Amino acid sequence: MIHWLAQSHEVVPKTAVTGGSFQFLSEKEAARLASLKTEKRRRDWLLGRWTTKRLLQTVVWETQNTTVPLDLITVSNNPDGVPTIESQLPMVNGQFSISISHSHGHALVTAVAKPDWPIGCDLELIKPRSEAFIDDYFTETEALLVRQAAGEQRDLLVTAVWSAKESVLKALHLGLSVDTRAISCLIDPGERPSDSWMPFKIRCDNGRLPKEAPHFSGWWRTMEQFVMTLVVKQ
Repeated sequence: MIHWLAQSHEVVPKTAVTGGSFQFLSEKEAARLASLKTEKRRRDWLLGRWTTKRLLQTVVWETQNTTVPLDLITVSNNPDGVPTIESQLPMVNGQFSISISHSHGHALVTAVAKPDWPIGCDLELIKPRSEAFIDDYFTETEALLVRQAAGEQRDLLVTAVWSAKESVLKALHLGLSVDTRAISCLIDPGERPSDSWMPFKIRCDNGRLPKEAPHFSGWWRTMEQFVMTLVVKQ
């Protein structure tokens, strides 16, 4: 079962702040927040933590009828930068694989109730991207598909394909350290934008990747002016 939640900066509640401190943070997270120097970095980091904790709190309530205090969940990162969940509560600690994405004051978090299960998500603002961008980052098949569209539909498809590739590379824990053309994400150019999740096809060229990729399932959808994608190991 895949769970997801998308929220904006405005949802971090003022009631969660007392005396300048954020009551939903663990001690470890509060120390991490204090080390962040720029306001944008702090805002994005806080939004990602708040969204992740609210998602996990909801999942635990729905599956176990138990309310988990948010400050007993710690969202951190392993040495590869992959987000991880720590808690003194066995029902939470190490029980979820998660992925977090930020874009223009919004955050998307996905979680799967299996530890160490490859999962990735991405949130992208829909905007025009150049032909040079497509040539540099897309496979020939992807480029052929997106060039069948025009105008706003083209911008949507290019954004969706780019977001999908980002999600796959997150699930592989590779990020942009490899050639993005080693991943092919095929979205039907005739598919209409939807606020429901729609599947897309994923092909990985293992000969160009530093490790063998598992078989992935992928989905995409729109939310206002954004595209959201998520992928998970089959």
